[in-house]
Amino acid sequence: MIEDCVHILAVDDDRTFLDDLGRLMAPGFRLVKAYTVQGALEAVRGAAFDAVLLDLDLGRGTDGFEVLDYLREHEPDLPVIMVTRDASSASAVAALKRGAVDYLDKRPNLEDLERRISRAVDEQRLRRRQQVMAREIESVWGPMVGESPVMLELRDRIRQAAGGTSPVLIAGETGTGKELVARGVHRLSCPSGPFRAVNCAAVPETLFENELFGSERGAYTGAEERFIGAFEQASHGVLYLDEITEMSLGLQAKLLRVVEEREFRRLRGEQRVLFRGRLLASTKRDPEQAVRDGLLRDDLYYRLNTFQLRTPPLRERAGDIPLLVDHFLERKSAETGRPRRPVPGELMARLCAHPWPGNVRELQGAVERFLAGGALLPPGPPRGEGGNGHAAATPGREGAGALPGWSDALLELPYKKAKEAVVRSFQKRYLDALLAAHRGDVARTAEAIGVSAFGLQKMLRQLEGQEGE
Repeated sequence: MIEDCVHILAVDDDRTFLDDLGRLMAPGFRLVKAYTVQGALEAVRGAAFDAVLLDLDLGRGTDGFEVLDYLREHEPDLPVIMVTRDASSASAVAALKRGAVDYLDKRPNLEDLERRISRAVDEQRLRRRQQVMAREIESVWGPMVGESPVMLELRDRIRQAAGGTSPVLIAGETGTGKELVARGVHRLSCPSGPFRAVNCAAVPETLFENELFGSERGAYTGAEERFIGAFEQASHGVLYLDEITEMSLGLQAKLLRVVEEREFRRLRGEQRVLFRGRLLASTKRDPEQAVRDGLLRDDLYYRLNTFQLRTPPLRERAGDIPLLVDHFLERKSAETGRPRRPVPGELMARLCAHPWPGNVRELQGAVERFLAGGALLPPGPPRGEGGNGHAAATPGREGAGALPGWSDALLELPYKKAKEAVVRSFQKRYLDALLAAHRGDVARTAEAIGVSAFGLQKMLRQLEGQEGE
């Protein structure tokens, strides 16, 4: 139930009805009266209301639909309750279709009227809070699009990471949005502080120390003034080191010291500089494998891995592909001024089934190519199936173009059981892709594949049951 005073605009040409209504309503309701269409429009333009009581018949051949249509266009969140002498009339039903939230008889029960108004106002305020929350979430997550379980879990993990001060290691394949995750941690933990990103794979070895720690005048040939490095620039914000495994082991040792001591010296400098920011690092490699391969120092790994975030590949969240396609189409269309091209349902299904080895970055490029008049998907088989100059996947490993569900473990099973396992894997990938393309609409998906909705639901239940075995 609402707690503060509710401001109501009541529109009716019956002055006696409005006067009685004003005297009888509870103290928590403040009534403003309008007797004509023009008076109602002037009142709405001049003040804010929580709800509107609107008579359908305003006399002199006018009705309340003009006011209702104006409010739906200019105040779409403002609840309008229609008042009519006959609540069963076709006009009352028409009012609901045109956007009224409720209607009631001209001789209302005051207790019931107050309850209906309160409910409508509560719902309106809830919608507004949801809109505010949605804007706040957008400001935090930015273009991190996705509502799949793995993305919801990732957002929860980002919130957890943002609550601490320890280093964070972000692991994920190329194109999965590791920097977006780092920026999400930044927005949630210290939005007022700077965000400084360094691509470790792009900085030449000889310039790395200067880039990270800075240098004093005369530190090297041509250094005519002090240079402030990335650590100092992000001293009270976030320093993000992208592709940390591309940094030499020698530099990793120096980085470890800074991580542990929270201070450093500029090149040729004597003064110690404190680092009070947050250190985030990322790698496209499996971190533990990188340690075993000698690409990442184990002691640095243990310090960075205080909190690890994993960005899922696109193939693990095919249900997000329609959302991502819409997002990229909308953004690119706005940037270029080109009209959006609709994506047919059968093409969306192919997009959801495509392996996308380049992940979200590859999908974004494909959408931009499509908007420019090209094809969303290249002709022929997907990458990894022998087409477009790419080698086929090696048997025994399920790569981008491998037989779905294939693994060496199948060779240990009898033929019938191995076949059943591969068929189940195909069915799941096929149905997941089509459901994603049709935004989870079972009826439309069933129609697309030529089965009944009941039949599709039965197939899905069977697959779920087999997964739990």
